[in-house]
Amino acid sequence: MIKRYVSGVAAVLFLFIIVSAAGGETYQPVLDNLKGQEWKYRDTKGEIHLGKVATLRYPAYSVAANKRYRTLLEQLSEALKITARKDYKIVLRGYTDSSGSPLANQRISLKRAQALKDLLTQDPAMALQAGRIQVEGPGSADPVASNQTTEGRERNRRVEIHIYGNVSEAVRTIATATPATVSEAVKKERPIAGDVTSAPSARPLPTSEGAPPPGSKIVRLSLFDAIRHGLEENQEIRVVAFTPQQAQEGLADAESVFDPEFFTEGTFRRDPNLQSSVTRVVMEDDSLVQTGIRKPLGTGGSVSGALAANYGDLINAEFDRTYRYTFAPTFEIRQPLLKNIGGREEKAAIKIANYQVGISKEAFRRKVIDIATRISKSYWQLYLLRDYVVIDRQNFEMADEVFRRETVRVMQGLSQQLDVERARSRAESRRGNLIKSKERLRVGMDQLKLLINWSNLTIDSDATIAPTDEPHMEYLDVKEAEVIEKAFLYRPELLQAKQRVSIRRVEEELTDHLKLPTLDLFGRYAVSGYGREFSTAVDNTAFNDEDAWAAGLNFEYPIGNRSNAAKARRKKLERRQSEEQVARLRNQIKQEVKAVLLAIDYARGEIKSTQIAQESARNVVEGEFTRFDIGQTTNVELLRAQDLYAATSRSFTRAIVDYNIALAELKRVQGELPQGLSIEELEGQAGN
Repeated sequence: MIKRYVSGVAAVLFLFIIVSAAGGETYQPVLDNLKGQEWKYRDTKGEIHLGKVATLRYPAYSVAANKRYRTLLEQLSEALKITARKDYKIVLRGYTDSSGSPLANQRISLKRAQALKDLLTQDPAMALQAGRIQVEGPGSADPVASNQTTEGRERNRRVEIHIYGNVSEAVRTIATATPATVSEAVKKERPIAGDVTSAPSARPLPTSEGAPPPGSKIVRLSLFDAIRHGLEENQEIRVVAFTPQQAQEGLADAESVFDPEFFTEGTFRRDPNLQSSVTRVVMEDDSLVQTGIRKPLGTGGSVSGALAANYGDLINAEFDRTYRYTFAPTFEIRQPLLKNIGGREEKAAIKIANYQVGISKEAFRRKVIDIATRISKSYWQLYLLRDYVVIDRQNFEMADEVFRRETVRVMQGLSQQLDVERARSRAESRRGNLIKSKERLRVGMDQLKLLINWSNLTIDSDATIAPTDEPHMEYLDVKEAEVIEKAFLYRPELLQAKQRVSIRRVEEELTDHLKLPTLDLFGRYAVSGYGREFSTAVDNTAFNDEDAWAAGLNFEYPIGNRSNAAKARRKKLERRQSEEQVARLRNQIKQEVKAVLLAIDYARGEIKSTQIAQESARNVVEGEFTRFDIGQTTNVELLRAQDLYAATSRSFTRAIVDYNIALAELKRVQGELPQGLSIEELEGQAGN
């Protein structure tokens, strides 16, 4: 949309006289016209000249096709890209009027044809293969009208589009069409554009003098694809993508505190048996093996069940024991009654781990948004630099054309050598500007390649990036309050800060709780079985009066409790500090929203003012050329008017790009992801 408009604006940099050659032209559908031609000559064998299917008119000294022809060219391109016409060839013949020398006329006519070829092959909406198109520049030869009148010269400044091909395949294709469609197409029998129709003939496709050198690879890239490739390949994204996964593992670790555990333990003890004798000390050996499962509870305590086997013996054989083996299934419970009641410590750790997961996800989303914004700005900057090259090239060619005309006029005695030198100086100066613009374009292209880091478009690639998206110019009605509200809901930095506040509150509550004294309840019950043999002990295991049990309380309280009190005060300060950070971020976001909306309004106003300035500058160019053409003035004012027009065109394009960069910044300020992108999908791709 706007791309076409900007291209049209850049094209008129060559205009010394703006001629409304379009008049009331209407274009018939290209496909119907081609079908009519093909059906009419369906019996012709071999490759034929299908005739001149279109004629494009040009104002004086212009080489860029007027934007009014764009729909026509898109229709023609689509018609020529179908399989049945894939072998058709196109010849573009550029022509001029008789003004100027024959050599200069041939040069500008060839430039017109070449510029049209570039449009047909490089514009994403057309994208014809360059090998199918041949350009010719006959200059002022073959006029279609008299060069003695203004109207005649206007008709002679043209590019004709001729088609060559074998119609047999196309005829087989359109043979499936309804008779009414074909009949209507044949009946129309008129050119797609222009006012002259050439009948098909057996004239072969003219051979070119050597094939054109192959151009560098052109990568047509939409903004969405640029962002998508950039996010998939960006090293910063890959690094930060590990953080959410690490936080998720931290959460799993915190939650595992309530997992049951298997335990086993064994002890061997040797003690003197003082009850055996007063004079003779007998040593007693005791072995204990215990194994079981312990399950932490959400109450902060734990419950366990274990099997204990005990073997005891006296070393001195003079003494005998009532039993040697003990078998005891044991049940145990522990429960805090004050500190950590309800599992406050474990549950706080799980809450904090959950918040850490959220913080890490927002950190990843923030990085994605930042990278997407940087790519968007670089993309539109590249768009701007490409248009600057077009503007500077056409501004140079205008001065070059003035120099050419002054050279002819000085030989005719209509001008002075000073005028020639002035035009030459301005042309060379503009050539230098063009070289600088091309260099800036290359640097801008490399910057975008570096951000994207796509395997097909690395920094080392010599491929040329062709942006395909159109800049937005439509008015965006945004309310400051709505933007701020949305930013408060989705801005990653603010969401991270809020979750840090939540962490500090959990920590503060926990440290307050930990100031309580420790009071833990303990209980154990063992169902015991005894015997001289292990099997006998197992068989004798039952509830009876000989079962062992224990119960108790454990109380601890540090005198003064200074450590826990200091920790609680520190956590309170950290919580207040994090709340202040949230308040600071909210104010910062408000300021950023205001700045972005101001930039949007400023760019909108600049678009309007620079557009008016550009139109006025174009009118000045028209007037100065008219005066120059009839000899009322030298080229001083004409060259100055051209520079003014180039400057206003650059300002107009700059304003449009600034507007789109401001829109990209608005998305960042609101915490928006580019439409069509999934943060979960990006996390998975980057973390693999």
